[in-house]
Amino acid sequence: MTTATAEITVEALAHAGRVLFGPSFAPHASAWRGALREAYRRRALETHPDRARALGRPEAELLREFRAVAEAYRVLSEAARAPAVPVPPPRAAAARPPGPAAAPRSSPPRPSPDVPPPSRAAPSRRAPRAAVPAPAAGPRSAYAAREPLPRRRLRLGELLYYSGRVPWSAFVEAVVWQRAQRPALGRIAVELGFLDSATVAAVLARRRAEGATGERFGEYALRTGYLTRLQLLTAVGRQGRMQRRIGEYFLERGWLDARALEAACGELAGHNARYP
Repeated sequence: MTTATAEITVEALAHAGRVLFGPSFAPHASAWRGALREAYRRRALETHPDRARALGRPEAELLREFRAVAEAYRVLSEAARAPAVPVPPPRAAAARPPGPAAAPRSSPPRPSPDVPPPSRAAPSRRAPRAAVPAPAAGPRSAYAAREPLPRRRLRLGELLYYSGRVPWSAFVEAVVWQRAQRPALGRIAVELGFLDSATVAAVLARRRAEGATGERFGEYALRTGYLTRLQLLTAVGRQGRMQRRIGEYFLERGWLDARALEAACGELAGHNARYP
């Protein structure tokens, strides 16, 4: 943990800040720390791949931005836990010269008194003391505070986050993981015999030429007559069965064990039963 934090440069910090807060982000300001979590949630929702159709943007493009937002949050979170690790702000560096410069003016003939001031380097000892205990808490102890469950149907990842079982960053990473390994609907349509590879390529080319890349492949193929409603439902159903369940991510990464995952699934079923 300490090594990863030490590798964060001011440039990396500034880039991550611009991803979450915009071009006006100031790395050495302190206000962003208190607003970090809210900015992360807002940007993650803005770039969620499921919003591709509503935003009229390609799903793959949103997925890339979604990953960039998650990485930016990781960098800023580490920097916030160890504020002494990044390069000191220019103002702090500029404030030091006047101190030593004043000593020679007041007593230039006495060089020996200039030796004690290096003891003022003691503040450098404070930096390690401030940085070490913060990372010691570890990423998995920094769970989000438990929040009331929204009064609507939830997915498993949402329930795990709102109930405080996993932090927001793990929830976002799980969504990215699941979406990245989802089989393409066009390939499934070929496997089912609904389309051939040449037709899939033609559908993609036509969709791109019409500027409809924000529309999902299946919905576009249905609208343009390449697939029937029944064929689309069949293909989407197979896609869902072939996609790994999001709970597997939390098991593999050690956020939950099998027993905790089973309990969460039971809680999810009970919650969703109240919101048909």
